[in-house]
Amino acid sequence: MVPEPDEPEDLFIAFANTLEFDHGKPADSVPDGGTLLGWLREQRLLSSRGYATEAARLRRDAEEAERRVERFRHLRGLLHAIAEEVTANGDPTSEQLRDLNHILRHGVHYHQVERDPSGTRYAYAQVGDRLDQARATIAGSLAQFLADEAPSRLRVCANPGCRYLFIDRSPTGRRRWCDMRTCGNQAKVARHRARAREHHDEVATTA
Repeated sequence: MVPEPDEPEDLFIAFANTLEFDHGKPADSVPDGGTLLGWLREQRLLSSRGYATEAARLRRDAEEAERRVERFRHLRGLLHAIAEEVTANGDPTSEQLRDLNHILRHGVHYHQVERDPSGTRYAYAQVGDRLDQARATIAGSLAQFLADEAPSRLRVCANPGCRYLFIDRSPTGRRRWCDMRTCGNQAKVARHRARAREHHDEVATTA
């Protein structure tokens, strides 16, 4: 039987999993402003022009670059915290929802028309911070999921060395691993080895 193709990954899941775990040790795939902007552009959250403008701005101000990266780290930490809470208890806490709404509010933007300094032309431009908008769009992906689907389907992979976030859209809703072919098989192998050790110990004890 040919396996069904994987579903497109939700935006908030993709961003949460930029923090990977290798045998339980964290590895950040967007550790600085440059890689973060690159990821946002790949996800079409920044245009090429917006990317160039933000990259130049962050290069000029290292402290501002670190502040911006830290805001995204905060969002990613919130995504993981909500997934862990939902996995354990079925729903996010009220405090987590307040934090999520705070991020969404910071992404508010609008358009306005202005006359240029010479008074001969008009400009129609978006007003608002590009990176705050990108951050709010990621947060909005989670908010949309919570509104449209069963929150309990949001899971943290049961493999302690992985801890990827995923959405269980299987018919039974009983998936424990992000990928049965990797983490699921590792768990099976670990259980088999544990049973083999127990059997060996029992034989050794009775011998």
